[in-house]
Amino acid sequence: MAAPDPSQKVDLALVLAVDCSSSVDPVEFRIQMEGIAAALRHPALHDAIAAGREHCIALSLVLWSGAQSQSIAMPWQLLATQADLEAAAAVIAGAEREWQAGGTALAIAIDFAAGLLAAPPFAAKRRVIDVSGDGIDNVTGTTEAARDRAVAQGITINGLPITKGSQLLPIYYKTQVIGGRDAFVQPAPDVEAFPAAILRKLLREIGNPVV
Repeated sequence: MAAPDPSQKVDLALVLAVDCSSSVDPVEFRIQMEGIAAALRHPALHDAIAAGREHCIALSLVLWSGAQSQSIAMPWQLLATQADLEAAAAVIAGAEREWQAGGTALAIAIDFAAGLLAAPPFAAKRRVIDVSGDGIDNVTGTTEAARDRAVAQGITINGLPITKGSQLLPIYYKTQVIGGRDAFVQPAPDVEAFPAAILRKLLREIGNPVV
């Protein structure tokens, strides 16, 4: 797994920002980590990266929950080869849950992820936050403002709401969370559907044409 290189050009700098607040139990958290790992190991993902102009992307994983709980579970890694993807998958599959009881601070998570993308240690064609979660922001209530701050920096935010039967959460993500060029929502009806949803989402993000 290659370390960041300031001279390296990448097609995409992507922060995976995963909700691990109190509504996400340990089993659900592990399903999400293993789902991301499986997506990174999928041959189609390597093919999507290889088809890019630079044949390389950069990836970081952030775990978030309450106002004071945002942690980098995997620092920036350059992903170009199958070996790079396997190494990143192993790190993510083994990630430990770090969380703070009592809230879902989605806006703060967006600001934190945007900070990682403000000055990445490489030259990125596109910068994207891939945020997933199973609830609305119940800490600050300023998700739209955080989204707008990120978009103003040229960052795109895509969303993967885990709906658990709620018809309103995808609407919330669409109207208050996602933003920027080619932003989209990829819902998962429950956490068991997360692995398939994150693979579709990553393929769409990586395959997005660069102009």
